[in-house]
Amino acid sequence: MHGAAAVDLLMVMVVMAVFRTDLYVRIKLSKFDLRNSSQQLLDLLKGVPDLRNLQMTRVTWDTEAQGKVRIEEWYEMSGAIAVPEGGKAFWVLSKDASSQEPYNLFMRLDRNITASDYDSAQRQATEWVEQVIVKPLRSGLPVQEVKISSPTDLSKKAQTLRGYR
Repeated sequence: MHGAAAVDLLMVMVVMAVFRTDLYVRIKLSKFDLRNSSQQLLDLLKGVPDLRNLQMTRVTWDTEAQGKVRIEEWYEMSGAIAVPEGGKAFWVLSKDASSQEPYNLFMRLDRNITASDYDSAQRQATEWVEQVIVKPLRSGLPVQEVKISSPTDLSKKAQTLRGYR
């Protein structure tokens, strides 16, 4: 390879890189039953071809304060993401919504994306999450609201809440 073709190939190799992207997805459901909705979620996720090794665990946590016992319960799901760029992992929390955490499902997805820069990789990862993960969930669960955030988004929000610019 000589001349312009070699330069073009070198530019493509330099311009495109593999970036690790992290995304956080919060989903509020209009109707939520902890056990049944969690099982429905697991069944829907098992239908996503890019997800592997799915497993679900029921978690209970008991606390005692001033003679009162409080029992909290939630489900955690985990697995691997299988994509050509190299998948990472995902983790899901399924729980009753509260005033402090007004969502039922929280997902953390880590995956690699080939892109020209980190911002492009984050945009591509967000589009992937919307199409591959959220779209099937919308078809099988009563999704009321979806928020997809990156670590950068959350950092900016935290700085705003703290009064930083």
